[in-house]
Amino acid sequence: MMRTRPRLQVVILAALVLATLAQASETRPPPSDIKLGSIPRFADEASARAGCGADPVVWADRKSGFFYPKFHPDFGKTASGAYTCYSQAKKADYWSLTPDGDSGRKGREFPLFFCTQCS
Repeated sequence: MMRTRPRLQVVILAALVLATLAQASETRPPPSDIKLGSIPRFADEASARAGCGADPVVWADRKSGFFYPKFHPDFGKTASGAYTCYSQAKKADYWSLTPDGDSGRKGREFPLFFCTQCS
């Protein structure tokens, strides 16, 4: 009878762990609702300049939905970004760092400040 009790405790513990893991996977935040179109993704700035012609090169970050001009500190540095053409980023509904009216915003609000520790 003594051997049954430790086995029962292990089974109960395993069931609790599995239930907790299942619940944790259900409570993940939903994916971002930023719907972005496709853009040409260049490996480096030089190939982007060659591919974009007279169109300026920007760094488009798929995770945030922003594109960064060359003078911005995050240009070429975010993990989920790529070099692309300005007009293609605008057409794909990436946001500019400077709000330029409501066209293309689709009800989204431009953040008044950037908080790296928020949400």
